[in-house]
Amino acid sequence: MTSVIDFEYDTNCIEKIKDWRFGKNWPIVYIIYNDTNAYVGETLDAVRRTNQHLQELEFSCFTKICLISNKTFNKSVILDLESFLIKYMSADATRELTNGNAGVVDHDYFYKEAYSDDFKEIWNALKERGIVRRSIDDIENSELFKYSPYKSLNAEQHSAAYEILRRIREINNTPDHIHTMVRVQGGAGTGKTILAVYLVKLLADIINNREIWKSVDDSEDASFIEKASEEFAGIRRIGFVVPMKELRETMKTIFKSVDGLDETMVISPKEVVKKQYDVLFCDEAHRLYQRNHLPGSDLYIKFDEINKSMMAEKFTGTIDDFTELDWIIKKSRIQVVFYDEFQTIRVTDIGPERFDQICRNHVYKKYINLFSQMRCKGGNGYYEYVRDVVSLSRLNIGRKSFPDYSIRVFDHIEDLFSAINDKDDEVGLCRVVTGPGWSINEDIIIESHTYHWAKSKRDNNSGVIFSIHKTQGFDLNYSGVIFGKEVFYDQEKKCISVNRKELKDSFAKSKNEEEMRQYIMNIYITLMTRAIQGTFVYAVDESLREYLKSFWG
Repeated sequence: MTSVIDFEYDTNCIEKIKDWRFGKNWPIVYIIYNDTNAYVGETLDAVRRTNQHLQELEFSCFTKICLISNKTFNKSVILDLESFLIKYMSADATRELTNGNAGVVDHDYFYKEAYSDDFKEIWNALKERGIVRRSIDDIENSELFKYSPYKSLNAEQHSAAYEILRRIREINNTPDHIHTMVRVQGGAGTGKTILAVYLVKLLADIINNREIWKSVDDSEDASFIEKASEEFAGIRRIGFVVPMKELRETMKTIFKSVDGLDETMVISPKEVVKKQYDVLFCDEAHRLYQRNHLPGSDLYIKFDEINKSMMAEKFTGTIDDFTELDWIIKKSRIQVVFYDEFQTIRVTDIGPERFDQICRNHVYKKYINLFSQMRCKGGNGYYEYVRDVVSLSRLNIGRKSFPDYSIRVFDHIEDLFSAINDKDDEVGLCRVVTGPGWSINEDIIIESHTYHWAKSKRDNNSGVIFSIHKTQGFDLNYSGVIFGKEVFYDQEKKCISVNRKELKDSFAKSKNEEEMRQYIMNIYITLMTRAIQGTFVYAVDESLREYLKSFWG
């Protein structure tokens, strides 16, 4: 039976902890808190650690201490429990955590699964005491949990995080700063956004000399972080660039709620030009804009004004040569960009060739790859299979099943909505999404049923449909993907093709037919890989519906 006890946090609590059966020489997790803040830690000696904290100025504001242990707990269990509580309490947001995030690592150990029920019981005990308020299910569906800097990193992400920090240190200590960029490449669901937010928080804590290495279990990581506060001298202004408005607003909310971060750190590409930054992180860099001469070019008035103001010896040529990536390079000493060429969806997005050229010509330093699928329970196999089915013009792909992931093709649109609505009632965060086959200013009519565009990402009315722009960068539990009237199955070419007349997004159109097709295929691959647990599919074109059913009946 797990013991959860709490005392007033003062010198009198030491004797009470001594009397507790796990108070000395036993692994425990503790929470020190007041009405607004909390700190989560672990120790093998509760008396010694509490005495230590009572002498430390940064812990003097706390008024209560809660201690947790069990006769079966060992070092691995308390590291895992500590990580669990940091992740969930940060998203619960009852109190603002003062922890750094360097010690939040995904620990594995013998019989780990058996402790999951214990952790849930501990959470409920904390709810009874008012230390936390929300349920675990509610937290897991929240954006604050999904994009929290306290999320545990897998081994690949952890390795990438410290490699990026080492490159930032190297660039910062190179006098000429010729090479200034770290580029992180990863497909949909590989955890780019989680890693980006984690790094911003970690770097902010390091440069503010918060001594976070004291809570890092890995001695090599702890040593690196301890030295880094001196080696990162000169880094003061950090920015986090997010091109898409919906995701940017979410990040502002998250940064506002995290100790050591601030919502003003989250900026749009246009806001970059207002200040000079030491380090700029850019998430979803594939959505950075370039100028493209299409109908509606009056939208570029502000874009052109910024380009004219940015012209300098470093950048030669006409104003059309400059992109939002150029702005980021110009206005920062160091750049960390997160990019996926397969998520470019408009001619206004900087395409792969131009993106590579800008990196090579100006700033390219280090290329880091992320491969492991973090979002989708179908894993990398499902992601690669979707790309094959949607993008390739061949029929010998074959059928594949994914035991941990649900995928179905529906013959009728109302059945798709019914299935998604049922899942939303069951697990929440389930939405119907589609591509650019309808104008954003018109209703969506399918099989005599009328649907409406979602007004925001939080719109969960049963008859609404979300666009790629409302969902790119976000996670869903289940998605219902409608292949719209702008795509069809070409029986002659044996592939999915685009009907230009039905394509309502002018910025997805291109004079090059194959380029235009790739933009649209990227949209549907992105939509098909947004969900964690399953994807349900409907196609307006009957031939396309039959083609998809041959893979996902």
